[in-house]
Amino acid sequence: MKTNFFLLITALFLTTLGYSQITFNVGMGQQKAEGIVFKKDNQNVSGLVHFPGFKEKRIKVRVADKSEKFAGKDIDSVQIFDENKKLIYTFFYTKTKTYKAKGKETKIEKEGWICKTMEGKVSLYLGGLSYGIKDAKVEGDAIKEGKTKADKIKIRKMKVVSEEVHHYLKRKNEDYPTLVSLSSNGASVGYNAFFREFAVYYFNDNQEIAKKIEEKEYKYDDIEEVVNLYNVKPKSKVKAEVKSDAKEVAKPKATKVTKKKPTKKNK
Repeated sequence: MKTNFFLLITALFLTTLGYSQITFNVGMGQQKAEGIVFKKDNQNVSGLVHFPGFKEKRIKVRVADKSEKFAGKDIDSVQIFDENKKLIYTFFYTKTKTYKAKGKETKIEKEGWICKTMEGKVSLYLGGLSYGIKDAKVEGDAIKEGKTKADKIKIRKMKVVSEEVHHYLKRKNEDYPTLVSLSSNGASVGYNAFFREFAVYYFNDNQEIAKKIEEKEYKYDDIEEVVNLYNVKPKSKVKAEVKSDAKEVAKPKATKVTKKKPTKKNK
């Protein structure tokens, strides 16, 4: 009797859950947030944005009590905001580029949804089949006494929650983001070799970074640190001004002597 009662309560709970608007995605993190869809026809749509997967053709937005879908080809960008209405991420439906071999030639790939996570002289984009905002531990700025490394602090950040993770880079003068790093939420074998081969070429305008990648000081999971380093403006060299203690003695001004023209006498 008790067993039947428990089964009945469980069935009622699952039925109610099925009709509710609550969605549980175990391990997927937060997969929707407030945002603005900027369309190519200059119209904007604000609402609850469901993060699109890389291969999806449309993006779903809940406006008031109604869900709407918009084709990726009609969208310029999708801005995602946090609870404080601060812009944190931007999605783009765009083509991407991959290196053919040795970083000499690139191939343009079909459109897909990628997410800009860092912006600067070079911007960093995430690419994957599914996205979610999850807790992540990063190095803190503050270092406590007696410790040589900064403490790990927990923050919320956008991540690829499917198995394979792509990282793209794009300078402002480049047409499409270029794939320079691969990783995985599962086994990560061979990804350092991929990063070392193609990231060295991409950062060949900064020999310090390229050398550290080639010498394995930076690996594929250091991509954010590498981008931060690249985006730092070089310090300008300030020439030291030599100040003289001797006071300048004012030179006397030369007086100009003007000769008077002789006056003509009346004849």
